[in-house]
Amino acid sequence: MKTTVFAMMALVGLMGSVRAETVSVVQITDMRGQSEFQVMNREELANLTKEIKEETAVFPAVLADCKKEWEANKDNKLPFQGNRIKVRSAKKGVDFMDRAKADKKRSQLEDRASTKQSEEVQKEEKKAKQSKAKDEEIAKEEARTRAFEEAVEMVSKKMGDKLGRPVPSFGLASLTKEEPKKEELKKDEKKDKKDEKKEDKKEEKKAKEEKK
Repeated sequence: MKTTVFAMMALVGLMGSVRAETVSVVQITDMRGQSEFQVMNREELANLTKEIKEETAVFPAVLADCKKEWEANKDNKLPFQGNRIKVRSAKKGVDFMDRAKADKKRSQLEDRASTKQSEEVQKEEKKAKQSKAKDEEIAKEEARTRAFEEAVEMVSKKMGDKLGRPVPSFGLASLTKEEPKKEELKKDEKKDKKDEKKEDKKEEKKAKEEKK
């Protein structure tokens, strides 16, 4: 009887270990070179690997097409920034049997990456202040950034068209759209204030009429 009970307990334990899901913390880097950490099981990682393989296959041809299109457009004053664009990649980390532990590891890695990125930004800002960069140099750098963003968007769209699905990105929103001018913002603020005053007057008038 005891032997049967122990055998059943061992079987239950074996089934539990089989059911336990193995997950990994995966570092995914997009075409802008920006990374994100995700916890994935084997199936999710296999699907991601398949997607990246598909993207890698069409990437060279898409990049070449985009370069031709860019150079054919006379409005583009800067060279095509294709050399800065890389196909998506995934780097698998250590396996975990406990998803909670994997999530904790992911959080730690994200904190480290965020701290590193913040330090790099501070270094660049400090460097810019020390060098006292001229307005022309700053304008050129901003133009290069916009050209890079436009190139990434172009490549991403063409790849999406070829693959029949979007190519995920963690990068910043497009910088190609012009920001509202200060004068326009001030006008909008003044308009909002006028509208608020009108509403206040209406409310006051309504309150007086109700009292009567």
